[in-house]
Amino acid sequence: MVKSKEGGHGFADRGKDLPFWIGLLLPPAAWALDLQTLYLSSEFGCYTSNFIWNHVISVVCLLLSATGGLTAWQSWNSVGANMEDESPLPETRKRFMAILGMLTGALFTALIIAQWLPTLVGVPCEK
Repeated sequence: MVKSKEGGHGFADRGKDLPFWIGLLLPPAAWALDLQTLYLSSEFGCYTSNFIWNHVISVVCLLLSATGGLTAWQSWNSVGANMEDESPLPETRKRFMAILGMLTGALFTALIIAQWLPTLVGVPCEK
């Protein structure tokens, strides 16, 4: 339970941390979804020579990952992007989560693009 400023116990801050968690966890979840679904749909694409589902999956996962990175960036701006602080306040931890979310968003967005490249250049079935 969280103590409120009025002295009672309450859940005043519940739900305010959700954008920070979305920004941190959505990009790796989108990459994992992309990895698994591309693995499943590539066999079908190689059999039928139709890779439209690989493109659809990659675009959707790319948008999810970029959304997570943008959510982290907005969260970082909401807690004071230019503040230099090393105190143990909740805002400092939120700022750290937002920065980490932006970094993971960039990393996993790049990974999704890298996984999409074989389909884009037309060689997903070459072994």
